Amino acid sequence: MRESISMIGLVKRAVFMAGAVTVAALALPSVASAAPAAGCSAFMNSAVSGGYEATLACNGIGLSFIDGLGTTLTEAGGEARALAQIALGGGDTCSAFMHATAPGGYQVTLTCVDNGLVSGVGTTLTAASRAARASI
Repeated sequence: MRESISMIGLVKRAVFMAGAVTVAALALPSVASAAPAAGCSAFMNSAVSGGYEATLACNGIGLSFIDGLGTTLTEAGGEARALAQIALGGGDTCSAFMHATAPGGYQVTLTCVDNGLVSGVGTTLTAASRAARASI
């Protein structure tokens, strides 16, 4: 009985040590990422009235997070990417600030570093987001 308990303890310690080594290896920065280039990566998404909101975590631009709104999650991600590309290309840095239903559709307001608040309306959340982005 003691031998099986000892064997289980050894296995648990081995699994713990393998996990600790893996976590430590993942936490160590590599030489290539020592000076990360400007860019964005997916951060989170959520359902909102009329569609979805996708958030990108960005570095090297005026805002740390860029939110995009769309009728589908794919469209929300596309809007967030489009806003990030504008910022990374040297344009104004904007993010979805708020959205609301309007007669016949939606209104989306972006908050921008240079232009302040910019709004657009459309029959869908995606159309309203694109209209707001076109006003940058």
